[in-house]
Amino acid sequence: MCTQLNIADRIERLLQEDGFRTWGFVIYRCTYKSDSDWEEFMHRFLSQVERKLKFYNGLDMLESLASTVLEDQSRFDNASASVIREHFQKWVSTAPQEEQGIPSEEAVFKNSGRYKFCLMVNEEALQSVLNAPPPEDINDSGYVILVNGQWKPEVLTEDELAAYDSPPDEDFYDPIEGSTLRDVGWMKVFYDQAVINSFVYMGDRFDWDREYRRPPDIGLKF
Repeated sequence: MCTQLNIADRIERLLQEDGFRTWGFVIYRCTYKSDSDWEEFMHRFLSQVERKLKFYNGLDMLESLASTVLEDQSRFDNASASVIREHFQKWVSTAPQEEQGIPSEEAVFKNSGRYKFCLMVNEEALQSVLNAPPPEDINDSGYVILVNGQWKPEVLTEDELAAYDSPPDEDFYDPIEGSTLRDVGWMKVFYDQAVINSFVYMGDRFDWDREYRRPPDIGLKF
């Protein structure tokens, strides 16, 4: 008898192991050009979630999905990942207690990525989803942005710099939001994978290191 858990089963197992009541990534709305475009984006985004859960016979997991959308045009419109990360860290300082009844300092050590990663959607990402192939076709272009909420830029000491015979590889990357590091703390992920698969496979920094793709590449294609 096959006892392998499918994706929906693994989400349920994560909730049980962590003692969480809800799952899913927080979504930051970072574009306010059109409310109708945003509504259509959310429809397509959540429809993919339902579609995949149905495929895995896990529609019951919709009841515990927390599709938290944070909106504030004055703060988030066209915001950078660093601005979103700063706000997310403040949100995480209180949200686990309010949502799960678990202190923040304890929640960040759980397997779930809800309090370690968040999603952001700017105008470019939104349009990529609106112009993506129909749900029944293979998505090779529609994406959202996954932000590593625990990311900090790598800073080498003088001794570490001196150990290089030549400048480190990071110096050869084109700057993104001012960073020439390989890992800039965020990446594009296919929107149809961003809730179900990403939530299962992105639990900590080791998962991030394994799955990371530097923009403009799009990661987490399952």
